[in-house]
Amino acid sequence: MPDTCDVAIIGGGVVGCAVAHRLAADGRSVVLVEGGPRLGLGASDAAMGGITPQSEPSCLGPLGAVAGRSRELYPAWLDELAAASGVVVPLLDGGDIQVALDEAEMERLETEVLPVWMNSPFAVERLTAADARGLEPLLSESVAGGFLLPDELALDPRDLLAALAATLEANPAVRVLTGVRATAVTSGPRGARAYLDSGDRVSAGFVVVAAGLLSRELLPGLRDHLLPIKGMAYDARVPEARSYPLRHHVYAEFSEDGVEHSPYLVPRHDGRVAIGVTYEIGADDLTVTGAGLAEIRRGLEALMPAAVSWPVERRWAGLRPATTDRIPIIGPVDANGYVLAATGHGGLGITLAPVTADLVAALVRGGVDAGARELLRICRPDRPLAPWGPEGGPVDGERSAAS
Repeated sequence: MPDTCDVAIIGGGVVGCAVAHRLAADGRSVVLVEGGPRLGLGASDAAMGGITPQSEPSCLGPLGAVAGRSRELYPAWLDELAAASGVVVPLLDGGDIQVALDEAEMERLETEVLPVWMNSPFAVERLTAADARGLEPLLSESVAGGFLLPDELALDPRDLLAALAATLEANPAVRVLTGVRATAVTSGPRGARAYLDSGDRVSAGFVVVAAGLLSRELLPGLRDHLLPIKGMAYDARVPEARSYPLRHHVYAEFSEDGVEHSPYLVPRHDGRVAIGVTYEIGADDLTVTGAGLAEIRRGLEALMPAAVSWPVERRWAGLRPATTDRIPIIGPVDANGYVLAATGHGGLGITLAPVTADLVAALVRGGVDAGARELLRICRPDRPLAPWGPEGGPVDGERSAAS
């Protein structure tokens, strides 16, 4: 027998769950389809958890307006989830420190990056080497200076997914189907359908495809414009730490012997630190390799040498579902306007989840105001997108291990 609902959502990561919550809060009946055994086991589970609308390079262009709106939404959104689910998501609000490990990198930040940061709506504070080590005493003596971005946030993605899952479970308007995979999506003049590998189908007013890289199978028109970018990271336990062992998330970039390093540390509220991260354009496996871990370790040695000795707890790899222009695809992708894409968030799934949910809800309501219209224009599915080839395009600075 077919399921019938107002909106069917394909994909149970942070974006799909955020969309489901927002639509249900609007009074829509929702069926959420997730191929894994539980919600949030894909790219979202591999994310580092930085909320980086200012420092992420892909946000330095048009996407910055979208990411900035999402940052504005975040505190109230987490309060809303806590009220609905009883799950509080701790939020690190000390900001992001981007450091330079030599004078040449400091000059690059000052001449190329700082002018763009200054044009954003967020604060930026220049740090001397002493300032940076005053904020985070474990930073390397090699630090030449840096910048504090006090408005950037961080959280543990597993906490966020737990709050979203509990919120959806508590809402009688939401039905979650796990262990079931969508095989096709169609639309007609009165709505859309999702066909499942169980042989069942879901009939809905709208179908939202928020399936990350799997969106390529359901939306053939996007197949050439979505690519995987593999990333590796690990969790380390800081001895005797019972709360945040650092007050900021910390990032640097440097090149050594032709290898680009992007060390990134995101502290957790329980005494761990997530440490990454690597970039392999086009790689689509989830193998944690010795070479990748060695790359992370070398970056860590340069940025925060004391952290090299912290015991490692969990190692992982994830696949960022990126578009070729590093801007997500949000909007209708069928002739009838009933199949909506919400995919291709790359390394910004956590950052962009609240605003994506709001934009999809506006499309379903049919009441898109001027502000939402401009954000949807930036992410529109029909914009020119180049196909990706073996080189895949630039990915400098995409910090999450997956999303």
